[in-house]
Amino acid sequence: VMKHREEQEDATVSAFSTLIRQHGCESSLDDGLQPPKRFKGDPGSLNDPPAATSLLVALIEGLKQTYRSIAQPRARCYALANLVELLTAFTELEAEGSPLPVVEYLEKISSVVSLWTSDTESQFHHSGLDEKVKEAERSMSLLPMAKLSREELFGGLDFLCRLLHAWGEELQGTLSSSEGLCYESYRLLDTLTTLGKNLVCFSETGDLGEHETRVVLELTQVTKDFLKETSASLKGKDLDASLVSSVAMTIIEQKLDRHVEMCSVFASEKTWAFSKDWADCLVKSKALFQKPELVLKLLETLVNFAVSRQDKEGRELQMRVTQAIVECYTELSLTDKNKVISGVLASWGGPGLSLNLQAVMEGFQEDLNVTFNQITKSVSDEGLTRAVASVARLVLLHPEATVKQVCNLAVVNLGAHQFLAQILCSFPALSFLETPDDPGRPCSLVVRCLEEAVWGRLSTVREEEQFLEFLAVLMQPSSAAPLVSPAEVTKAFVLPYLKSDCAQIDLSLQILSKVLGIQSCSEEHWIKSCHPFPLLLSLCRLLDGYTKYWHRPKDQLFPLLESKDLVLSILCQLCEVVRPEAAPSPELWVQSLAWLHRKVASLDWTIGLRLKKLYGDHFKNEVPATLFEICTLPEDEWTSQPLPAYGPGSGLLAWMEGCTALRETMLTLLTVNVDNPEEVNLFSKGFLVALIQVLPWCSHSEWKRLTHVVENLLQRQVLHVPYTLEYVQYMPLLNLRPFACCLQFSVLLLRGFQLLCSSSCSSWLPAEAWLHVVQLYCSSLTDLLGSVKSTAGLPSPP
Repeated sequence: VMKHREEQEDATVSAFSTLIRQHGCESSLDDGLQPPKRFKGDPGSLNDPPAATSLLVALIEGLKQTYRSIAQPRARCYALANLVELLTAFTELEAEGSPLPVVEYLEKISSVVSLWTSDTESQFHHSGLDEKVKEAERSMSLLPMAKLSREELFGGLDFLCRLLHAWGEELQGTLSSSEGLCYESYRLLDTLTTLGKNLVCFSETGDLGEHETRVVLELTQVTKDFLKETSASLKGKDLDASLVSSVAMTIIEQKLDRHVEMCSVFASEKTWAFSKDWADCLVKSKALFQKPELVLKLLETLVNFAVSRQDKEGRELQMRVTQAIVECYTELSLTDKNKVISGVLASWGGPGLSLNLQAVMEGFQEDLNVTFNQITKSVSDEGLTRAVASVARLVLLHPEATVKQVCNLAVVNLGAHQFLAQILCSFPALSFLETPDDPGRPCSLVVRCLEEAVWGRLSTVREEEQFLEFLAVLMQPSSAAPLVSPAEVTKAFVLPYLKSDCAQIDLSLQILSKVLGIQSCSEEHWIKSCHPFPLLLSLCRLLDGYTKYWHRPKDQLFPLLESKDLVLSILCQLCEVVRPEAAPSPELWVQSLAWLHRKVASLDWTIGLRLKKLYGDHFKNEVPATLFEICTLPEDEWTSQPLPAYGPGSGLLAWMEGCTALRETMLTLLTVNVDNPEEVNLFSKGFLVALIQVLPWCSHSEWKRLTHVVENLLQRQVLHVPYTLEYVQYMPLLNLRPFACCLQFSVLLLRGFQLLCSSSCSSWLPAEAWLHVVQLYCSSLTDLLGSVKSTAGLPSPP
């Protein structure tokens, strides 16, 4: 009655329930024992106790009348076990909280099945395994019932104690022998063991009176003494591992109680694994194993088997089981697939399962190629989900090879880089950090794959552009979490290559510019972890190298002059993001600034001007002494330094170089008396020479900055450039006043060109430098023509 579920009540249970309700629990006490309080409800009342509740009362009353007549050890064990179970179910003695651990539960079920199988007197001796397991499970499924009163509880406990005193000695003798172990005795010992544990907890936590305490302590001691003599019988002989595995598989296949938990034991128990029955059970019940934790346990068991079995039969079994596991994995959600991938990476690193599952990996490369050929031929948003599902299987088997294939295809397949980046970003588990050499310096798996599969192999500008855009999506995807961080990219592709003689420096600069454009997700900027001050110094050294650009040895590697603007832009960005807040303490910030200032002192002096925003008020602007000759420089902000390259008369050259760094400041500080024609004329002649001296080393942005300086000086009439109208003498009605500045600028360019073509400059620069000068000149002329057309109201060319 107690062990039938409500929905499974059969005729026997119904008849017994009716009988209990009709006859109640009439007692005739002849032994002086106090009866437990009985239920006396109206049989038709809705508040009647369940039949099973009355069953406890009936059992106690019946035992009190018949216990002297019960002589067989099996019957005594059966009666005691029933009484203990019912007392536990109806009272607060029942353990609350977590159920019996599933492994212990399986051992108990298996023990019961084993006893029924070996016991010819058992009614289940001839039953099949399925029926035995179902009945054993039912025998352990005691449903929770209404609680007894304290009087009923302690009356029942006291009666149990008396029964143990009366039968204990004889039962101990029987149970101590090997022949004494049967299902009934096993059940008694098991229930008494549970009761003993519960009594200890009850005595410590329950609010007990003096009589109640005595009852509990006495029963606890009696139980302990009884079990002490018979505890070895509870263990019995060791269970057959094949029986335990068969019981577990029966529970799973029949979906009996706790079959979900049993799947976990099945997946991780390596001593059962890879028998034919085990594999059949997995294939048949694979729908039950579609959970990330179970897939991971199965994979661990699979790897363990693959390492220990290399024969043909083992390889065939390995293939079959792998297919079943992959099918379970395929049915998972993308989130759960990522959990599995995380577990694979944590257990076996980047190579994943490939190192151990040689049989499975034989056709992997072909599968990899076919899958990605199909993906790259059908790049579309609609196909993303299908592509992710295809790649998920490959990532499970060999994460590293799959990521490398994606990285390689993203570079060589025109237009596919963004789609492939979205596929990778669908697997946030790939952001796994490896620690191959130094545990203190983990490395991103994806970054390592990029380094090994792509970096150093980019042969065209298009491939470099796709690599940059691919990186950008990985760092900042539109609808997923970033797969790599700007800091990881900087440490891998920038810091080791930021040297003037490095072949990848131009690409590294482009990458650094790209990552600096990504906003930091936290209050603390990511650049703090990338050694910002050494990074600043490296950029400053690159800028210093550009001052010798045209006179370096031809075989010496150095970034292109076109990259100078990029270096300047990056330096400006860094000065914006590297702030005092980035330093752990104000003292360390000051020390870092002093270190950088000391290192930069030996470089080109204009670099210090470019760091003004970073320096703040910590240092004065250090400039050539000759600059003071043509500028009014406040001594509290500016200081002179002796530079041998700037002798007498070089003040205007220094001022021109300063304009490339601080244009507006230099224009403001320039001192020229416009009311003195001689001074203006002298300044104008010197200006042309200084402009030509600076021109070859200017980047495009620096040259544009200087052209704005020319325009400003012409408009303020500080710079005098005379021009004549002899070449327009046949157009007397043309008003040239609006074009005066443009005409003066064109004449200035003409005079400069004439100077460059003179014999004094013939050996000044190498051929490549002249090409750069011509490009700057052409850009100025193009801008000049555009300005003329704008002033004349003519449309500019598209």
